[in-house]
Amino acid sequence: MKSSEKKIVKNIHFLAFGEEGKETSELAEAFLAEPDTISISAEREGKMVGNVLFTPFVFEEHPDKKCYLLAPIGVLPEYQRGFGVGKELMQAGIKKLKSMGTDAIFVLGVPTYYPQYGFVPTDKQTPYPDLLTIPESWMVLELSEGVLNSLGGKTYANKPFMNPMFWDTSGRG
Repeated sequence: MKSSEKKIVKNIHFLAFGEEGKETSELAEAFLAEPDTISISAEREGKMVGNVLFTPFVFEEHPDKKCYLLAPIGVLPEYQRGFGVGKELMQAGIKKLKSMGTDAIFVLGVPTYYPQYGFVPTDKQTPYPDLLTIPESWMVLELSEGVLNSLGGKTYANKPFMNPMFWDTSGRG
């Protein structure tokens, strides 16, 4: 990804997340510097208006399983609701990861949004299980049938996402 595209992606996440825009855009920038990050963008009228990132998510006892963490997904405010950008990003991301042989996609997010794409709450551990106060916000989409039955134990996200503040749901509503 070119430097100019990275700046656009960072700006999308900055504008999409309001008060949390600065930390979210910095997180996106850190993810884009990681070699295993998958970035999917959406355009309207030749302009990049949305982006979703996927980073490796590892189960310590099952390093052979290919899992990703979805975060963040951002859409420019003027293209939110009614333009289908979020839907396009979700569908393209799921399709891409499935084509790569990914076993599961995890997300810590809005419990009313992700189920429309097949995500369901999961009891698999986050890197900081004690900080998960809204269990229904931790969800998974199983891409390899039955893989969830074999996953368990301690988990790790990409280094930029291992800050406990990203996993603390106590201040979210």
